[in-house]
Amino acid sequence: MGQKEKLVLVGVVKRKKDLEMARKEHWYRIPLKHAPKRKAKYLALYQTRAFAKEGKAINYYASIKGSSLHKRKELLPDEENHPRSEDYYYKFNLGSLRATPYRIENRYGRRIGFAFTTFKELLGSKEISELFNIVPIEEIIRQALKNCQIRAIGGYSIMENKRLRYRLDFAIFCQKGKINIECDDLRWHSQPKQRQKDKKRDRWLKKRGWTIFRFSTEEIKNNTAKCIKILK
Repeated sequence: MGQKEKLVLVGVVKRKKDLEMARKEHWYRIPLKHAPKRKAKYLALYQTRAFAKEGKAINYYASIKGSSLHKRKELLPDEENHPRSEDYYYKFNLGSLRATPYRIENRYGRRIGFAFTTFKELLGSKEISELFNIVPIEEIIRQALKNCQIRAIGGYSIMENKRLRYRLDFAIFCQKGKINIECDDLRWHSQPKQRQKDKKRDRWLKKRGWTIFRFSTEEIKNNTAKCIKILK
């Protein structure tokens, strides 16, 4: 296997403390129950929104030198009262953190978990979908709207009291009023907790004059023309 085809494990970092441990102590942990079945040569770190401007993206990666199994309380003795302190985790020993050539952004709000890609994709990608060779459903809708000469603003921000309240997949301002298009990956949006969030969000927007259209992955991929026709 050539260097560019070597496997890269994408891991998630939710706390600044964990990023600093990867940077200074050169290790990263994964719960045993979520441990990957395949062996990777590199680890790429996806930083969540907790990292503010640096968040919702992959900015760093490191080589994996080896792994060992430990209880969480052994890895993090200062957190011995954590509810998962007795759970087992794989500790991955890492080389020095290196910056990716490009900031790999999660522009479409994909849910990120442990997943694999290749070193070639890691070095060349600028968006999470590119990293996994996925044509995002948002891009399918974007192109369809463009082909029909419907002017839409992608990633439109709704502000309240100078703070971001919601970010819309697409916003259209026309004679019919304000239209919001949402592209829903059902693996995420079908979950009960997320469904409640979506309903609360939609109620809030409707009270402020928005008309909302939600299209699933299957609808967008299998019948894009019908989705666009509904908007007209």
